[in-house]
Amino acid sequence: MPFAPFVRETLAVLTEIAFSRSLRTAALFLLPYAGVLVGLDVAAHYGELTDAHLPVQFFLASDGGFGEWLEYALTFAVAAMLFVMWRWDGASVYLANALLFAWLTLDNSIEIHERFGHAFESWFGGWPLPVEPNDIGEASLFLAIGLVWLIGLSISLHHARLRAAVESLILAGCVAAAAFFGVVVDLVVVWGPHTQAMIEVETFIEDGGEFAMICITFLIAVALFDVARRRRGAGAHLPEIASAA
Repeated sequence: MPFAPFVRETLAVLTEIAFSRSLRTAALFLLPYAGVLVGLDVAAHYGELTDAHLPVQFFLASDGGFGEWLEYALTFAVAAMLFVMWRWDGASVYLANALLFAWLTLDNSIEIHERFGHAFESWFGGWPLPVEPNDIGEASLFLAIGLVWLIGLSISLHHARLRAAVESLILAGCVAAAAFFGVVVDLVVVWGPHTQAMIEVETFIEDGGEFAMICITFLIAVALFDVARRRRGAGAHLPEIASAA
């Protein structure tokens, strides 16, 4: 892929995202609610330290909690927008990311990685690591899914138009940041012994970081979808730029 056109297109896309009216409108509705959920999560973690236990739904990563339901809605919405963009444009990079976000929605809602970790924990029982076998199993499934997604994304990028490639790489960067909190920081939380205070702080960083990246990814996807919709409505046709091998 030519470097100079790639840089120009990246700057153009980032500028459109930064000045997107649709992003600001979505943020106006999303961020106040997200802020309330983060506040509830802080209160719940503080309650665990002071024995003033609050409802489990206050925790951001509690299955079926307030934060989890918002995450389901956001990841499903991103998947739907990317699927529509794929139908409009035909670029398989959009479909690759759409399938990933559909998987994330399904995984979050029915706890696939947790079930996998417990079902196959015997496979990881002999590993000389200060981590429970089911936690290693969960991380292994995430890594396997991530590898499949990266292979599909790489193949799709090879044939993608420049703009579709840039937009997909921006979303991929958001996914990578969310994965850092969801996998790497998660392993830090369960790695070896911790005091209760350390567990609460580390868990807040893990859940809060992942939650923030999902919110940011949703807002970026809204901006990209709105630009694609406007271009389609105006009948704009972008020149095809073949990527170099």
